[in-house]
Amino acid sequence: MRKIAIFADVLEENFDGVSITLHKILAAIPSDQFKILVITAHPPKDLSQFPHQIHLCPYLSLPFQKGYRLGLPDRKKLNIVLADFKPDLIHFTSPSLFGRFAIRYAKKHNLPVMNIYHTHFPVYLQYYIGKLGDLLFGGIIKHALMWFYRNSDLTLAPTRTIKKDLIKLGISHEGIKVWGRSLQVGDFSPDFKDPALFDVVIPRGHKKVLFVSRLIKEKEMAMLYKVYRKLRKADKNITMIITGEGPKREWLENKMPKAVFTGKKVGLELSKIYASCDLFFFPSVSETFGNVVIEAMASGLPVVAADAGGPSELVRHKKTGYLVKPGKPKKFSNRIIEILANETMQQEMGQEAQTYIQSRSIESLHHQLWAIYHESIRKYQDEKEKATSPEVTLDQSAIALTK
Repeated sequence: MRKIAIFADVLEENFDGVSITLHKILAAIPSDQFKILVITAHPPKDLSQFPHQIHLCPYLSLPFQKGYRLGLPDRKKLNIVLADFKPDLIHFTSPSLFGRFAIRYAKKHNLPVMNIYHTHFPVYLQYYIGKLGDLLFGGIIKHALMWFYRNSDLTLAPTRTIKKDLIKLGISHEGIKVWGRSLQVGDFSPDFKDPALFDVVIPRGHKKVLFVSRLIKEKEMAMLYKVYRKLRKADKNITMIITGEGPKREWLENKMPKAVFTGKKVGLELSKIYASCDLFFFPSVSETFGNVVIEAMASGLPVVAADAGGPSELVRHKKTGYLVKPGKPKKFSNRIIEILANETMQQEMGQEAQTYIQSRSIESLHHQLWAIYHESIRKYQDEKEKATSPEVTLDQSAIALTK
């Protein structure tokens, strides 16, 4: 039985893409192979249903990221808990205080340490310190962030594009593997379509352009508004559906009075929303992968997305939708209108998107992760055995006596 300690900055269900991916892993991890200890400051809402051992740490609320917490490792207690658990591998989720503690603990106790690269923080910088700030201080901040990945034995990048970016930022090629994302077959499908779902708020016959995400600056809220404005000018029978919550919702609602805001939705409600729309629009350039993109594709929607990050590898240009150079609202709106004006194109792209995503099995990805866990632990244990095995040398005088 292998023991894995996971440092999870966010573990609340359906909070963001990181927590969704982590919950899928924790729900599927084979109990006959692994025993799990999760260290977090942001636990699931119902701890009574959580299937693994958990240690809760104190935290600070982040004023610039509403809802997020900065976990504070309680070193004395954590060392006792970890000493009792005796982990074979350390896994962290973010370049945070938790991540720093995880790396230092692993190095001190000669344990393998790995992470899944969820958030492309170097891209986020411009949203918080601006282009000038990025020019002046970005290099220093990026170097500090990359410390976490340079000091990991393994970083699992979601796409080849992100792997290339990490290599450019100084992470060794050997220290990165590509490990993607997927979804549970059947969770999202055109079968969930409800033609009457939006009848109360949208006239029948309107084309529905869907955006799903947390409503935060780095998801390109300004671009979302610019495209909305162009679509309204071009065709009043196109309605935007905005699904999600976040600090930019009020700003968007004021700027986009004819859009429909559903709030955050999960489960069956979310599946119905996807399947009942006509096209998915996603202008974000900060995605390491893009879970919402594969959810839309599985629901049979063509996708118009920014040609950046994870979506640039998910969307097959001119086959399952269009990739557009970031920052081009006119090109985004033109591509959206082109698809919606051609029902045959819309249907063919949607069918192609669904077929493509169905080939990405989450079970296969999970088996890959279990193998990575086992291999990382085995490699370290082999190296430990080599280091502790005494070298057998024959004294030359003893050799002489045998002659």
